[in-house]
Amino acid sequence: MKTIALLCLVIGLTGCASDRVIYRASAPLPIPAGILDPVQKPAKPDPQTATQKDVGIFLLEQNATIDYCNLRLGIIKNWSKKQYGYR
Repeated sequence: MKTIALLCLVIGLTGCASDRVIYRASAPLPIPAGILDPVQKPAKPDPQTATQKDVGIFLLEQNATIDYCNLRLGIIKNWSKKQYGYR
């Protein structure tokens, strides 16, 4: 009877095991150079003198800036994964 109870306990506890692996660097990894530098916003066109072309260029520059910021966030995310083992 004790053997059956012990076997049930062992089988029940095996479900509590975790596969999560956390990597810790022995020394902190340096933040990639330039990642924390501010990003320049594109200059807004003057509403009094701007043409459709000026507004179009502004929108393209703004879109490129957002893409660049998202790329930098991806680099920070990968750095964080290496540093702290986050998913």
